[in-house]
Formats: sequence, structure tokens, C-alpha cells
Amino acid sequence: MTKNKYIAIATLILAALAVFLVLKSSNSTIKADFAVEDQASITKIFMSDKLNNKVTLKRVDETKWLVNDKYQARADGIDILMETVTQLRVKEPVTIAGRNNVIKWLASKSTKVEIYQTVYRINLFNKIKWFPHEKLTKVYYVGDETQDNNGTFMLMQGSDEPFICYIPGFRGFLSPRYTALESDWRNHAICDLKIGEIKSVRLEFPTAPDSSFEITRYDRNFELKALKNNQIINGYDTLKLLDFMSSFTNLNFEAFRNNMSKHDIDSITSQIPMAILTINDITGKAYKVKGFLKLAEVGSIDEVTGKEIFVDRDRFYGLVNDDKDFVFLQYFTFNQILKPISFFRPKRDKK
Repeated sequence: MTKNKYIAIATLILAALAVFLVLKSSNSTIKADFAVEDQASITKIFMSDKLNNKVTLKRVDETKWLVNDKYQARADGIDILMETVTQLRVKEPVTIAGRNNVIKWLASKSTKVEIYQTVYRINLFNKIKWFPHEKLTKVYYVGDETQDNNGTFMLMQGSDEPFICYIPGFRGFLSPRYTALESDWRNHAICDLKIGEIKSVRLEFPTAPDSSFEITRYDRNFELKALKNNQIINGYDTLKLLDFMSSFTNLNFEAFRNNMSKHDIDSITSQIPMAILTINDITGKAYKVKGFLKLAEVGSIDEVTGKEIFVDRDRFYGLVNDDKDFVFLQYFTFNQILKPISFFRPKRDKK
């Protein structure tokens, strides 16, 4: 009996100690569980910064995300963010001496991050899962980088202990990955069409109408027409035409420039476009790009001739998405598209 009595007392003491530790843990304001274990369960991420920028990234399916319920998200950006929120680790707590300053910085200059996941009201050993619903599971604040640029200050909501966080194997800081700017998350695609998905391509050069043309596909055949006189061009170079029609797979612009002043955008877009490109797919959807020359930086010099350059040779401006977005376009991408109709005419044999 005595032995059983001691065992019972020891059991009660251990149980009481366990309850004490659980309560202490639940009442603690030190929280450092930043990382999400199950990436596939993430349904939505909301971010906002101190400049009133806000963005909501919402999962549509396994590969597609929407930005603010309006635009397709950049796949590469989402991949980097998923890597960040799942591999995030705590390097160390902020020192006592620096804690107050870091908390002040986070209060005035940080990005709030809310992560929503699919959870189950009944989850038995991760095998029997019933009644799924979306739940806000993590809220934390992302601040500036540490002095050595290899860590980022972060603070969990409800905690008074900031931490220095990092990703193992990554040298650098993480705050740029948590941008709340809508434009940073939007897809840069103009179109992504294979030859079989294209009905017609029209390329107009307003200042060079003799060079303008339209290509229309009829089953497996293509018709090349000069726009100046609507003349059908026979005997065109088939390989060059097919190469041209293959240029609309994964066609992207470089960057949004909607943040330029309205005056500057209006001044540029009021000029005669250097080119107007219209692609129509077989479903009837049209993709249109208007290109405008971009002036070179003052004092730009040609490295070969030594003469001053007045027009930018790397980039030009563009209007896309039904003229709603003002963007940078690269000649590197568009040089294979901005061809005159003469490009398709076969070269005559020299005699």
C-alpha cells in the first residue's frame, strides 16, 4: 500500500507540474513559431506596410494564385514567398540592449503578414480529417535587415520579444520578399500562345505604313497581307514567318511603370507609337501592345562610334492590358517581332 501511495503522490506531482508548464507556456508572450510546416495548406497571404500598400495573394489551385482577386500572380514570386514562409528559422532573439529600439522600428517601419491555412475541426493523427475551413494561423511583422545583412528583424503578433530570422543556406535579408506592392506580384505576361492558338497577328508601324502587315491563319496555311494596300503577298519565306509566329509563347514585359507621374505618362503616350501589335487568338481574345520610343539618358555615348546616343537601345515604353498598364519593354525580347513586311520576302538570287 505504501508503495502504491508513493506512486500515486508522484503521479499527482508530475501531473500538477505538467499543468503548470502548459499554463506558463500559454501565458508567455515569447512566440517564435514563424514558419508554416504545410505549404499546401496555405490558402491566402495578406500583407500591408506603413505606406498604406496592401496586397492579398489568394490560391486558386496548385499552380495559380490571384493578386487582389484581379490579376494573375507571378509564379516565380509565389515560389520564393512559399520558400520563405516554410523555411523561415529563428537565428537568435534580439539582445536586451537593442530590444526597445527594434520594437520601435517595427512599429514605424514594417510589413504585417497574415497567413491563412486550411485546417480541420476534426483531425485524428493527420489521417482522418473532417470539416475543413480557412483559418488565420499566423500574424507577424517583418522589419529591416540586421547590420551584417544576413538576418531580418521579425516579431510575432502578441509577443513582446523580437527575433532575428533567416533562411538556412541563404545569405541576405528577407524583407524584399514580403513586399505589399500590388505591382510586385502581378504577372508580367503579355500573352502565352502557341502557333495553333493564334488566329491573326497585325503589326502596324504608324510612321512607316509600307512596313505594316497582317498574318492570318487558315487551318494550316498562313496569309500575309500588306496593310497599306491590302495586297496579299505570295511566295513569302515560310521559315521566317513560322519563326515570327512562334514569338508569342511566353511573351513578357520587363516591369510596370504605372508609378511614373501622370504628366510624364500622358506626355509619352500622346506621341505617335513606334509600333502597334495586335494578336488575336482562336477564341476571339485580343492582346494589344503599343510601343513608344524611350529617350536615352543625357550624355549616353555609343561605345563603338563615340557619338552621343539620343534613343535608348535597350528599352522602350509600352501600353498593355487594354492600355491600362504602362510598362517597360525590352528590345531583346521584341527584336524578333518588330520586323517590317520586307523581312518575309524571299531574297532574290544574285546573278
